[in-house]
Amino acid sequence: MAKFRKLNLHALTIGIAALIFFIIGGLRASEVTNDFVSVYAGASGILHGSDPYATGRLVYPPSTLLVLSPLALFPYHVAWVIWFLLNGGLVVAAVVLVLSLCPKRRRWLTTAMGAVLLAGSSQLLIFAQPSAFAIALAAMGVYCFLRSRALVAGALLLMLSLAVKPQIGGLIVLYLLFKGVHRRYAALALAGATTLFLCGALFLKMHAQSADWVAELRANISTGVEPGGSADPRPSNEMATSILNLQAITSIFITDEKWFNAAAYAIFGILFIAWVVPVLRIRPTLENHLLSIGALSVLTLLPIYHRSYDSRLLILSIPASLILFEKRRVAGIFACVLTALSTVSISHWARILLERDGLLQTVLQNKLLLILALRESSFQLLALFFLIMVALFRIRETKESFPMVQSNDASEGLKNINGSIEESVQSNSARQPRFAS
Repeated sequence: MAKFRKLNLHALTIGIAALIFFIIGGLRASEVTNDFVSVYAGASGILHGSDPYATGRLVYPPSTLLVLSPLALFPYHVAWVIWFLLNGGLVVAAVVLVLSLCPKRRRWLTTAMGAVLLAGSSQLLIFAQPSAFAIALAAMGVYCFLRSRALVAGALLLMLSLAVKPQIGGLIVLYLLFKGVHRRYAALALAGATTLFLCGALFLKMHAQSADWVAELRANISTGVEPGGSADPRPSNEMATSILNLQAITSIFITDEKWFNAAAYAIFGILFIAWVVPVLRIRPTLENHLLSIGALSVLTLLPIYHRSYDSRLLILSIPASLILFEKRRVAGIFACVLTALSTVSISHWARILLERDGLLQTVLQNKLLLILALRESSFQLLALFFLIMVALFRIRETKESFPMVQSNDASEGLKNINGSIEESVQSNSARQPRFAS
């Protein structure tokens, strides 16, 4: 009688989440004006020598247009289908790879968090956002670096992510560079992205119609942050409910744009220094890298313009949340919940309900209610960052802490692992850093 392999319920759960992700994204994609229109037009412009920034809508750097220019070789509808399937496949692959970095002892919690985040990420497909491309490639590149596998491919993935949306993976690549996680390959990714930017800028400068692209790009960005613009974080702007960066909170207390931006940058600077302090102290183990990158993925979303779909970068905080769950159960539960809630934003619907019931002005006049009701996403990011930071500050290093393998050679890496295991067993100590009680 034929024997059948046991059904892998974890893979089935992720598969169902991926199916929901694609179905919702496909059904709702035609209901909104997607962001791929301006990107496609800009990529066509860079191919044909016209000015991609003349429309007033494009706010992406020349490197974005250069990387995505092959899509402009196809008719728009064909290019959109390719873009939809490419982004969807990359996001699913990124989630699967990041989940493989999580602690194995909490497999169902890992699977549940990955499934929730994946099923709730259809917004990336609905808006056809380049964020999907950048986030997925950044997450996959981090996996390659931390697992010391396919490092050339990992560097290429990070390079393309930086080229398309540098504000997504920029801090992460700098972390890999300065912490010495395959530093040469991290430097290669950074140099490659810079080269793509310079090549794109050169192509634009060579044509008379787009020679003044820098001023036009600045003008397009300035238009977005004007009162009522898509990037305006002020409470009076109804579109600000999906803005994640700190300006969405500082603009509640400070009305002048110059000063609420300065306050946001100052807060970010303080948080960044607070992150640097433990990161410089801890040893380069896999667990420590996951905690550091988890906190950095949150920090990335705070200083400059990010909308709710960019919160899917928090797939990199899933391993950190699960590590925290193993060390500090209550704090870990809160971290897992906050990470899962990153895919759910009630601010938009809360504003509609408050406006319908005539309570919106009351909420806008009460700063605390405004933050809790209409800025809950930014508040959740700050809370998640502080929870992971508690874990980083409470790490206690031991001489026998299990190191991350840095060798590019597989046989040498195996020898290092075996040597570490034997040393750890002989000293009867834990392989991973422990939290101080």
